[in-house]
Amino acid sequence: MGTSTANVIEILALLILLQSVSSFCNGDNFNGSCIKTEREALVKFKSSLLNNSNSLPSWVGDDCCRWHGVTCDDITGHVVKLVLSWASIMGNISLHLGNLSNLQCLDLSLNPSLAIHSLHFPSSLKYLYLPYVVLDKCDNWLQSINMLPSLLELELWNCELSIIGDVSHVNFTSLEVLKLGLNNFHSTIPSWLYNITKLQNLDLYSSAFRGSLSTDISNLNSLASLSAGFNSLEGNIPNTLNRLCNLIELHLGYNKFSGEISGTFGNSSGCIKNSLEHLYLLNNSFSGSIPDNLGQFKRLKVLYLNENSFWGSIPVSIGQLYNLERLGFSQNSLHGEVSELHLLNLRSLIELNMGRNSLVFDIDPEWIPPFQLDWIALSSCEVGPSFPQWLKTQKSIRFLQMSNASISDNIPDWFENISSNIVGLDLSYNQLFGTLPPFRKLNTTYANEYRIILLKSNQFDGFLTCSHFDATILDISNNLLHGQIPQNLSEMMPSLRLLSLSNNYLNGTFPATLCRIESLQILDLSNNHLSGRIPSCWGNLPSLTVIDFSSNMLSGDVPMSLGSQESLVSLHLQNNTLQGKIPMSLRNLESLETLDFSMNSFDGFIPSWIGESLSSLKVLSIHSNKLEGEIPLQLCYLASLRILNLANNMMTGTIPNCFGNFTAIAMHEQKGHWDYYTNAEPYMGFIRASYGENVQVYVKGVELEYSRTLRFLYSIDLSGNNFVGEILQELMNLSGLQNLNLSTNKLDGHIPWNIGKLSSLESLDLSENELSGSIPFSISDLSFLSHLNLSFNRLSGRIPKGNQLQTLDDKSIYIGNDGLCGPPLNNCSDDADVLPKGHEKGGTTRKDDSEMVWFYGGMGMGFAAGFVGVCSILYFNDSWRCAWFGLVDRVCNKLWVTIAIRANQVKRKFLRNKLEGNA
Repeated sequence: MGTSTANVIEILALLILLQSVSSFCNGDNFNGSCIKTEREALVKFKSSLLNNSNSLPSWVGDDCCRWHGVTCDDITGHVVKLVLSWASIMGNISLHLGNLSNLQCLDLSLNPSLAIHSLHFPSSLKYLYLPYVVLDKCDNWLQSINMLPSLLELELWNCELSIIGDVSHVNFTSLEVLKLGLNNFHSTIPSWLYNITKLQNLDLYSSAFRGSLSTDISNLNSLASLSAGFNSLEGNIPNTLNRLCNLIELHLGYNKFSGEISGTFGNSSGCIKNSLEHLYLLNNSFSGSIPDNLGQFKRLKVLYLNENSFWGSIPVSIGQLYNLERLGFSQNSLHGEVSELHLLNLRSLIELNMGRNSLVFDIDPEWIPPFQLDWIALSSCEVGPSFPQWLKTQKSIRFLQMSNASISDNIPDWFENISSNIVGLDLSYNQLFGTLPPFRKLNTTYANEYRIILLKSNQFDGFLTCSHFDATILDISNNLLHGQIPQNLSEMMPSLRLLSLSNNYLNGTFPATLCRIESLQILDLSNNHLSGRIPSCWGNLPSLTVIDFSSNMLSGDVPMSLGSQESLVSLHLQNNTLQGKIPMSLRNLESLETLDFSMNSFDGFIPSWIGESLSSLKVLSIHSNKLEGEIPLQLCYLASLRILNLANNMMTGTIPNCFGNFTAIAMHEQKGHWDYYTNAEPYMGFIRASYGENVQVYVKGVELEYSRTLRFLYSIDLSGNNFVGEILQELMNLSGLQNLNLSTNKLDGHIPWNIGKLSSLESLDLSENELSGSIPFSISDLSFLSHLNLSFNRLSGRIPKGNQLQTLDDKSIYIGNDGLCGPPLNNCSDDADVLPKGHEKGGTTRKDDSEMVWFYGGMGMGFAAGFVGVCSILYFNDSWRCAWFGLVDRVCNKLWVTIAIRANQVKRKFLRNKLEGNA
């Protein structure tokens, strides 16, 4: 008992001694909880912050070791760790933490409102994390870091750095982790970086680095991860990379690298093959064949060579990578056969992506794969003609892409058994036939997951059945489906966002149940045989952006409720038998960009509110109706308009001279997109379904449908009406105009002399009017003109020659103008060059008139300059001024005397004659 008591006393004495020694070492500043000078340094840091009274609310009291984010050493009381990530601190500060002399870890990351313009750290620092802190004013950051010899990890992600800096000698050679990604260096990779030989993790991701990757990369022999993707690095990959025996992950994707990779990854002597697990070389310009030695990289888990220019066949040795999980060879120039030997031992494979190559899959239908795939992408490969039977063993497929895969078969019954996990299916552009495949209800694995089914451009027939589709995106356009649209569609797919059933043979009336799908955003039922009236039920679809009911047999009026779709961007009702007036409720569609009501039986006037309310309109096509009256001047407010088609109506009046206000045509604007997507979060790597805007335009004598190239078209078509008056000079300001059709009207006067200003014009049709005078010579300046029709007018004189007109040698261009001559018509007589009376200011002389205007204008300016110069000299020089006015006086006096003498002589002569007459 006594011994035990003695031991306890000894231990207590030792603890007291240690406490005394600690107090002695730390001096009077240590009060058992926080060093006073370090607390003051922290308080000074807080006071430098913006809104410091509300920042870091826990930083009160004397014990700074209890403050949020502050960690002190349990024995010494020194602050060793300061972690303020996501602390919502802000300000523009100078960071000086030198008084925290024992600080080992500083983490200010993820405070994007914090800007630091000067850095000073204690030399004890080992871990420094500043991601998403603004350092754009901190040009000497590298010099500050170079004073930290103990630094092990440095993270400066997304700090808006633009200067990489340089040092003659690297002091932070202990560094193991360096992350400089998401900055804006715009420089080559600095040479000092290759001297940090203990580096294990190097991240230069998306920082605008350019130039090549140095062969000195082999100095970093401890490197385990190198990420330099999304830069502008170019040239060959250095062969010395294969000496990095510890490298596990290599990400060089999305650069400009070129050349072959066989020197780096095809060399069997390199030790990189024993460690590498992740290889990302996608989206570069690599060429050559895929090295056969890649089969020796047994630890490889991810191999992405997508989007390069590799050619040749896929080596069979790839099939020996039994640890491989993700294989990406898509979008190259690979060819040859792919058999089960290429996939034989890929027992860990979950992703197979070989699409957009010229590969031919020749796999035994009885083969049972050793893997269970999650993602299969074989689009634009030759997978058919039979539907691949080996897929029936794949129970875990989430994404299956086999569009344009030369499959000519029906979808087998067993497909339903593997469909429950399918999130994305794309079998478009094949020759699949039979009835639509049944789907099991989606077995969702992740939150916000939804199903995409793309079966367009096949030969599916039969009735449309929606049982168990359970889709959010459904595109079955361009097939042979018939029958009615199911009334229970809204019940089977209540989350539907895109529905495209266009170009089928569906009939019956429009199902009003579609109006119950509140999530619906894109609805395309065009080119079917739907009949009856458009239902009046559109008030409950707040997200609807696209409606396309064109080319059906719909009749009746346009329902007023369509005007409640304030998100609507594109509205197509063309080529039906709709009638009545354009409803005023559509003026609420302020986001509308395309309005196509053409080829119907609408009557009345063009509403003025189209120009007043639909300010975003890019396409207005209402041709081939029964509209009458004049063009409302309010249409000139449509500054974004690119395509205007009012042809084949019964409109009258003149063309408004404000048509020159179409800014988008005059400025040749090409901004904006013409594909409309749903707001569903896209799946990375899977095709994103959309609605492609399309418009039919009569161009170059034929009716053409524009879709993908629509954004480049600028057209005005007013043909087939009763417009009168002259062709306006203001139209010549539309330099981006490509198609101008004013044919079959009652226009008179002359063709504008400066029509050559329409420099982008490709098609010009002025036929069947009452135009007179000669054809302006400036028409030969239209370098892109490939279609011209001036027939059946009253034109005369010589047909201009030169440039693009030389290729337009069809006589029908000028037929019906008896006064025209010259190639390709008959030869001209000598007086053919004499312009008709009254045309001196309209035809070919306008160019000369323009030159005379410039001549007289220049002469007037010269006279004014000379006059001002002479007056200035006379004003500042007294002797010259006196001499000048003396000269003027003498000349005036002499003229006055001469005139007076002459007048007296005339007077005396007159009196003498009068006296002689009286005598």
